[in-house]
Amino acid sequence: MDTVKLERVAILFKALADPARLRILGCLAERPYAGHELATQLSLTPPTISHHMRKLTDAGLVTSTAEAQSRIYTLRADKLRELASTTEPAPESEDTEEARTLRAFFDGERLKQIPAQRKKRVIVLRHLLMRFASDRDYREQEVNDILKAANEDYATLRRELVDYGFMTRDKGIYRVATELPARGATVAQEVGNEAAWFEELLANATRRAISGLP
Repeated sequence: MDTVKLERVAILFKALADPARLRILGCLAERPYAGHELATQLSLTPPTISHHMRKLTDAGLVTSTAEAQSRIYTLRADKLRELASTTEPAPESEDTEEARTLRAFFDGERLKQIPAQRKKRVIVLRHLLMRFASDRDYREQEVNDILKAANEDYATLRRELVDYGFMTRDKGIYRVATELPARGATVAQEVGNEAAWFEELLANATRRAISGLP
């Protein structure tokens, strides 16, 4: 995926990375809705609906037309189909450094040990990140439970996910990062080509969001 397409998918991903907006799209998948209908249907305030509709309209996922005193919102199913096509996973080579690292350190879903080498550790962290949905918040205990299913040293894995900027933490609430973090020279060497893994993250999250719609 080239840079322009990656930026486009990132915009769409941010529009989808919100539970309320996914619920809105679920409604619009059934039929067009007026803003006040969505507010009633989803128990949200009209200003909140307006905020979310601006995001979805700017992303090109929804069209808006004026009708009497209301605005009617319609899902652009063609854009969702295009997005699903854009994010189809590419065939993975069996002999990439990432594939070799994952084979060496994972036994099925279990992480046999946390790699000491930083570059390999980053590959493992990115792989574990795919176990988290990008459109929801996680309490610390939930993060621990997901990581503990991979390895008993969940505290180290959780800390590293945050330290590398793969997840954000605010007042005990964790989320998958939706933007590439700024990197110093040393860390940039450890993480390598971030565009590639971020593309995969966006693609996986977008496919998950689309598949959750009616």
